[in-house]
Amino acid sequence: MIRVFVLVACCVLSWSSSAQNKELDALERAQFVERFTHYFFVWPVVKERTTSFTIQNVSGSQKLVYKPDVSYHLGAGVFIFGVGAQFVLALPVSDNRERLYGHSNAFDLQANILGEYWGIDAFTQNYNGYYWEDKNKPLSTTAVHPQRKDIGTWNNGINGIYFFNKRKYSMRSTYNYYERQLKSAGSFIISANINAFSLRADSAIYGAPYESLLGPGANFQRLDYLTISAAPGYAHTFVIHQKFFIGGAVAYGPAFNKLEYNTGQQPWKSAAQLNTFLDLRLSGGYNSEHFFTGVAYSHQTRNINYEGVMFLSSNDAIKFSIGYRFKEVGILKRRAFDIFRPKSSL
Repeated sequence: MIRVFVLVACCVLSWSSSAQNKELDALERAQFVERFTHYFFVWPVVKERTTSFTIQNVSGSQKLVYKPDVSYHLGAGVFIFGVGAQFVLALPVSDNRERLYGHSNAFDLQANILGEYWGIDAFTQNYNGYYWEDKNKPLSTTAVHPQRKDIGTWNNGINGIYFFNKRKYSMRSTYNYYERQLKSAGSFIISANINAFSLRADSAIYGAPYESLLGPGANFQRLDYLTISAAPGYAHTFVIHQKFFIGGAVAYGPAFNKLEYNTGQQPWKSAAQLNTFLDLRLSGGYNSEHFFTGVAYSHQTRNINYEGVMFLSSNDAIKFSIGYRFKEVGILKRRAFDIFRPKSSL
């Protein structure tokens, strides 16, 4: 009987301590982070996104960069019923630019969810038609660039971020404005990533003229890789007068890569290795009770070594947002999660 009493007492104390900790977390967080629980808001979004891959020798003296001719996107964001979403579409390029850089078809879908101390980015990208640049032989902006209409890539992945300082730090305040950081604060983070990349071309990726510089063994025609990484890092937001902010987050760490490729008629080759993953995010802007605006930059790079060369896959995005918060009225006060809550019988 005594043992049962002790067990029950321990459970009660544990529950009470957990409840007190949650209350303390909420009280301290309210001093550093403001939530807009009674507002809905909308904003236009202009985004420049660059998805590229690079082939270079280990020393970096020879570098070929391949890019699709798709960069600018236009869309809108909305936060309503307690849920935020953002939609963007690629803008068509001018006839002159298409003449210089070629035609690219793009399908690019991304989803972003940020909680109080975690975030998830999921994406799927399909690009067909690339142009390439030799960094040792730069061309002017009015010159026709070498084009590879036959190159197609598929890039799918999911990124997760966990923030340890849930009492003081908010990434939602600097990247999608769902909250507002009231005082400067930072947090150690863990960034995890799973990425599957596939490339197909009708001929060797860089051709015979570069085989003497990069080697014939790395002149692939088809390539697949899977990357799994977990990188520690740190994030911080500097707040000026509770409205202006400058934020940054960086994570760098090891990545496991499984690579398969072939050079046309040759059999497939495979390799498994440990390499590196970089996740960098920067932001700055203005965030008041009603009006907000800002610029955010994100960069992710995965490095893979094979056949004496390095293959780098990169995703860069610059996003400009400007918006306004409105007081919720009527049905707008409802929350999407209310439909999952059981109705009271009273």
